[in-house]
Amino acid sequence: MVKQTRSKSAVSNPAMLELERGPSQNNLEWGEQAVYEMGTGDDKNWTYVVLLGGSDTMSFRLRVAQSHIRNDMLPSYWSESILVELKGASVSKANAIHVPLLQPEGPEFPTRSNGVRVRSLRDYADPQRYPNIAVIALPVAQAEILKRVEAFRNSKSTLDALEHVLRWLAFCWGAAATPNPLHDNYGFPSACMLETVFAAANLDLTPGLEARASCPEAIWVAARFWQDYFEAFRGAVPQGRYWTPHAYAITEPDDGKSSNSKKDVRASASRARTRRGR
Repeated sequence: MVKQTRSKSAVSNPAMLELERGPSQNNLEWGEQAVYEMGTGDDKNWTYVVLLGGSDTMSFRLRVAQSHIRNDMLPSYWSESILVELKGASVSKANAIHVPLLQPEGPEFPTRSNGVRVRSLRDYADPQRYPNIAVIALPVAQAEILKRVEAFRNSKSTLDALEHVLRWLAFCWGAAATPNPLHDNYGFPSACMLETVFAAANLDLTPGLEARASCPEAIWVAARFWQDYFEAFRGAVPQGRYWTPHAYAITEPDDGKSSNSKKDVRASASRARTRRGR
């Protein structure tokens, strides 16, 4: 069972707003617009995290696995979380830092970097492959976080990210009857990396959940509902924009008491079908 503390905030973070992605925009172009609207500026005072929701089979497995984090038990919108390394004011040359489940070949053996990989943010530009997207600005300097990432790469003493990779691959592939790793407090490797490096910089990324059990859904919930905590301990709340057109069609009997989240899922699924012309 996933143990977590619920936020006492009665309302969601007003700085986390929906931003529709235009029909001709890719995810990078949408991200540029999102950061401009947020008005958070460069990386001197903020670090950017991006959540992505894929539409392939592995993403389906990952999104459903996180339903245990949600009150309504519906699939998460998210399957991936990455740290954005800005290089200048534009995202055109930005890098994505994460711990992928599918570790690429070379240039170094994964154990030498604790599974951490750096790739171009452009790899995530396709809105068909990654229809759901959120960009979250957190009140800590990027340079401080990158320093902590380097320490994470060079030591597995705090968290062995590759152990988490193996657990999640076995679950996604249905190998060896592996149960949902979240039930054994094994979080998504990228989310756990983010938890570790932000904690080293004195920012608890998901106050309601144990760091080694983190996942994209937990980061999403913290950014949306733990604004009082961030305001008290950091003097600023997360800023963000999101667009979630992709959801799995789930129909519940309507007894007039359906939660907003269920209605949101149905509405999102309807929007996705409309955009695909179905």
